[in-house]
Amino acid sequence: MAAVERALAAGPYGDSSSLRADSDAFYAGVTDLFTDVFDEVELQWPWPSTAQARILIRGAFDRVMPRLSADPEQARDHVAAVLALIAEAGAEPQDPISDGPTPVALRHLRGTLLGEAIQSGFHATMRSDGHAFKIEPLVPDGREQAAMELLAELLPVIGPSTMSFVTALGVFTGEQLTSAYAAATPGLVYVSESLLGDRLETADAILHECLHQKLAEIELTRRVLRTGYRDEDAHHIVIPWGGPDRTFSVDRSLGAFHVYVHGALLHLAAVERSHPDLDPDDLAARLGIRWNRAAFFASALATAESQAELGPDGRRLVSWLTELNDQLGRCGDLSGRTLSSARAGLD
Repeated sequence: MAAVERALAAGPYGDSSSLRADSDAFYAGVTDLFTDVFDEVELQWPWPSTAQARILIRGAFDRVMPRLSADPEQARDHVAAVLALIAEAGAEPQDPISDGPTPVALRHLRGTLLGEAIQSGFHATMRSDGHAFKIEPLVPDGREQAAMELLAELLPVIGPSTMSFVTALGVFTGEQLTSAYAAATPGLVYVSESLLGDRLETADAILHECLHQKLAEIELTRRVLRTGYRDEDAHHIVIPWGGPDRTFSVDRSLGAFHVYVHGALLHLAAVERSHPDLDPDDLAARLGIRWNRAAFFASALATAESQAELGPDGRRLVSWLTELNDQLGRCGDLSGRTLSSARAGLD
């Protein structure tokens, strides 16, 4: 198991330090490009040292860069408007970025200009994805920090390195949603208060959402999807859990595969450490579901239809994750059987 953890933290798709360096170089270049070309954009790299400002600036660049050549004036105006909002916020309370191994838990998402802008971005992402989820931010009470500490305890290599991709964590209340990552608010992961009574479940959710950010960093500089890929035109995979007629695009399936391999590793670590506040039967079920779902995506993404939607790095990423999940499958669960022979369910 330790060998799999080390492998997941290494190489072109796992080495967090290299991926963050690539991301920093990219956004430093984007910042220089905008300030050189557009007089209305005044910004220096590194960006301001508050979590709210960094989330909104990155979100603005991520929104406009794909369409920069088609509509440079709109890109300029959008980025300039976000920077003007940050300037207008002035002395309003914000959260400084963390100087430790875990993201800062945001205390100022409610009742501030930048906090309201972040909430607006989250809800816009949910609507564009076809969801009606609504959240209300809460002031964190320390339980989210305990979950991050458990993640780092169980996965001392993967936990901190994966959380390093994220600037901040927001705690919320809301129906039907336990955790989230929103493309409009990169660098921020969301965790529901309803999870916080279960440290492992919260740690798993934090790992899950941080991995979405890590995959976004991978996709910045690697050809994960084929040129011209669009979800609406792409091959979709039928998902045998979560309700009838449920399908995932290849892009979403790859993200889920990435998450479930890491989630299985986290739960194997919990089994190995016999963590005292975890129910053995519940832990065994959680572990089995995560490994079996990872194995499902390994098979589904290996088909010719799925492979055709991937770029060269995407195909290598699938192969790499499949090999590591196969290694996890040879590890034992609480009954002593290997995961690959236990035949746990997917739901």
